[in-house]
Amino acid sequence: MELWILAALANPLIFSIVTLIDKRVLSGFGLGLPSFNLFVGGSQGLFGATVLLLNFPAGVEFEILAKAWSIGVLQAFTLIFMFWMLKREDPSRVIPAMQTSPIYVALLAWVIFDESLTALQWISVFLAVGGSVLASIKIGSLSGKGNIVFQPLFLLLAVGALLMASSQLITKSIVEDLSTIHIVSLRGTGLFTVMWLVFARPDALRGLGSFLKKPKQAPWLIMAEGVMPFNGHLLITYAIGKGPIALVSSLGGARPIFVFSMSALGAWLAPNLIYEKFTRPDMALKLVSATMVVGAVVIISVV
Repeated sequence: MELWILAALANPLIFSIVTLIDKRVLSGFGLGLPSFNLFVGGSQGLFGATVLLLNFPAGVEFEILAKAWSIGVLQAFTLIFMFWMLKREDPSRVIPAMQTSPIYVALLAWVIFDESLTALQWISVFLAVGGSVLASIKIGSLSGKGNIVFQPLFLLLAVGALLMASSQLITKSIVEDLSTIHIVSLRGTGLFTVMWLVFARPDALRGLGSFLKKPKQAPWLIMAEGVMPFNGHLLITYAIGKGPIALVSSLGGARPIFVFSMSALGAWLAPNLIYEKFTRPDMALKLVSATMVVGAVVIISVV
């Protein structure tokens, strides 16, 4: 197996773990969203700035540097939407709706580069849309009532997935001009720029400072949104540079299944660590939703 394939598979696994820890920090530990976003932007900006200060990419055109920075800007809004929904919803419902970005990559290539889509690829688009719609539906409840509720707020995640797809296309366009570490570092500075412009307020800074002083809770945040994402983005950037972007995206599409499997096992084996409850109808719906999205991504990449 080629190294870039392993990197592309390791990325969704890492970010599935990150997602579950994020849910614990946001819903279990009660860290406010502004403070949470400040840490995400600040930690990635710190990593990026450190690399750039020690080893700035010499002789690279300003336009290339700006494109790398814009990757972080686009992904910042994606993450803001995702964190906002993650604080309110189950991870196994949020991630399938987010993981449709490879479909947008194909559609954008069709619109921008006049690439045609086959019948099977159009089927995959409808599968992805259907899976995302299912992810936005709640069926059943812990009280036993079988109400079905569609949540329009999940449309925010569709916008986030579109922004993520755009950032991946930009990444592919500059991998020949910048090293993986420099792309990820400049992305971090873009992430910092947006998140601190939006959320840097005295109360949010105080909240973050207070949280980081808690020895039993702070390490969860530092590991999940400090160390792991930087390494995860190194992996996916390396994979995009070495392999076909559609196939790399399809392997990243395994994230909904990873999140669903970990959530279901965690709810059974370690319910105190997983902030998600499953009814039987709800579990079936989440599994179908995740499977549809993964299936759509696989079709779009191999046909």
